[in-house]
Amino acid sequence: MIYQVRLLKGLFTLEKSRYKLQNAEAVTHIGRNIVFLYVASLLLFCLYGFLGIGSESFSKELVGLGESEFEMGKLLILAGNAVAGLIYPTVYLFLIALFVWALTDIAYLKVLIVQMIIFIVQLLEKLLLLPFFVYLDINYDANPFSLGVISQYLVSQEYVIHLFSEITIFQVFVIAIQYYYLKKMTERNTYTLLAVIVLSYIAIWLLNALLAYVKVSVFV
Repeated sequence: MIYQVRLLKGLFTLEKSRYKLQNAEAVTHIGRNIVFLYVASLLLFCLYGFLGIGSESFSKELVGLGESEFEMGKLLILAGNAVAGLIYPTVYLFLIALFVWALTDIAYLKVLIVQMIIFIVQLLEKLLLLPFFVYLDINYDANPFSLGVISQYLVSQEYVIHLFSEITIFQVFVIAIQYYYLKKMTERNTYTLLAVIVLSYIAIWLLNALLAYVKVSVFV
């Protein structure tokens, strides 16, 4: 059976797509979809940089500069976001796939394809957050889809608040979809698989929270 990578179809027809991927002997259209995800991520991060979202701590430093320094500062922020837009899919597609593959008996290519499908959700989350950041003038810690808002009433430690702001309904959805796809592709204990998946995202959340805490905001 030949599996054609169709990201939206893989997202909205889970059972059918999982069955085809599970029994696939060959895969097509993987390269063009990877390029699409990289381009989409790059454009989205550049849009965030253009709007100054996630770079408030740097933007404040630009106010007192001259016109040329101010423009150079904006370009540096945009460049930082462009780099982040390339790192973001690399981490979520290849590194998480590598981590899951290393700790399970699932073929790396099939794990990668699942990561490609759920990466659409990652991009959708960032896209849906745009109007909240722009029109409501909130930051990541006030993300209405995350635990960040609640955590601000429970704790005062900034790092912990950043960490809870990484835990969103979209991230839970991503983990659920990934587990749904992969649980039929392994002979390992399904609880072990779930633990591997969850641990990979916890590591990302911890890293993102650390970068936000030290104000390396373009990578959040």
